[in-house]
Amino acid sequence: MDAAAPFKVVSQGDYARRIRASQRRPSHTKSTSGCLMCKAKKVKCDEAKPICVRCQRNGRQCAYPQPGICKATPSYSTSMCRQNSGSALSVLSAVTIVPFSSPNANNGTPSVYLMQHLHQDWDQIFDIPCSPEILSLFKSHSLVRNTILAITACHLRHVSPGVIHHRVAEHFQQSLALHDYQATLDTPRQELGQSDVDVLLVSAVLLNILALTLPESGTSEVSDSWVFSLRQDRLGWLALQAGLRPLIVSMWGQEEANLKRSLDFLSRVFLGVDNGNWAPARPTHNLDGVPGTWIKVFGLDKGPDDENEVNSDDIFRAPVTVLIWLRKLEPVRRNVLLNFTFLSKMNTKLRDMLFTRDERALWLFGYWLGLMSGFKGVWWCDKRVERDYQAILIWLEHLRLDDRPGMEGKLWKELMMDIKLAPVFIQL
Repeated sequence: MDAAAPFKVVSQGDYARRIRASQRRPSHTKSTSGCLMCKAKKVKCDEAKPICVRCQRNGRQCAYPQPGICKATPSYSTSMCRQNSGSALSVLSAVTIVPFSSPNANNGTPSVYLMQHLHQDWDQIFDIPCSPEILSLFKSHSLVRNTILAITACHLRHVSPGVIHHRVAEHFQQSLALHDYQATLDTPRQELGQSDVDVLLVSAVLLNILALTLPESGTSEVSDSWVFSLRQDRLGWLALQAGLRPLIVSMWGQEEANLKRSLDFLSRVFLGVDNGNWAPARPTHNLDGVPGTWIKVFGLDKGPDDENEVNSDDIFRAPVTVLIWLRKLEPVRRNVLLNFTFLSKMNTKLRDMLFTRDERALWLFGYWLGLMSGFKGVWWCDKRVERDYQAILIWLEHLRLDDRPGMEGKLWKELMMDIKLAPVFIQL
């Protein structure tokens, strides 16, 4: 060893130069669909949308490149810009995002991300066209805006059930919407203009989407249906229509022109131009098309001189005639919201009968649920309507209505056949 060396090497084993064999890393396909922020940081992205877990945890702006949208950056406004400058959604995203965002983390998923999801997945969230009318209402009325954001958060909860921020945002936005809704209902009738009532009607239709969506604690098990529940609030999700119906009656009682104007407006908002009418202006007073069994069971064959049946006619006539109109509609997505017309025809007495599980009220509501279950793949209602529809069938069959003596049993036998066929669309 060189005497000038300042150190010594001591080894307890035999020295033998060894070269470690090279090892190839397992081949894998590199993901190109991660968010832009994770790409910039060169970290793995879990690709959860609209916000990946890493960006959510670190409070970063999360943006994904989308086909047909200009190349995104972590700037939200840039990521939402469509190549088509005339796009209606570009107007919505560019104009509304800054004034109406809610940065407070306690409110769940921020509205900036709700807007991003709304912009990118409108067609998946809603069954209505993104019309100029709905955009105008979104920008100018907090009731409509909060309702739409609540539905957007609800959709996020549906597609990402494990993210608690989406559930918090849904409840927060819905509470804002219901506060605005109640404030409008409390406004004296003489202070409400036609536009105010139109906003109320549009919001009532949209809020029904939230009402029909099962909460995170709900299940699709038939045994969990309100039909078998003893809770006093088991029909609370139907309470939305309770305050709206008196307003409609007071406004439309003697003002046919306002009624037609509002229905035309609802048609443009929910169906688009030249795609049919929202609903018949008033339920027909003749019974054309109503099966004879329905007429007899619901007491619609009694005249005004039959004092004992006048109230029965008042309770059931409008819902029955609307069901006849609804069952003629093809079960395609553009028609699904039209079925909410039935809810607006349920007066207080009918809701009370439904609460006490009156067989006629249950049959009417069950038939409506059967019509709704004919719309397949509607994310916000398919689980509830199928669950409650099956629950009502079980309840009515348990009553053995078709075993009742005489003509009553024969009529109920036909009605039970009708309700079981409700989900089946028959082209007339």
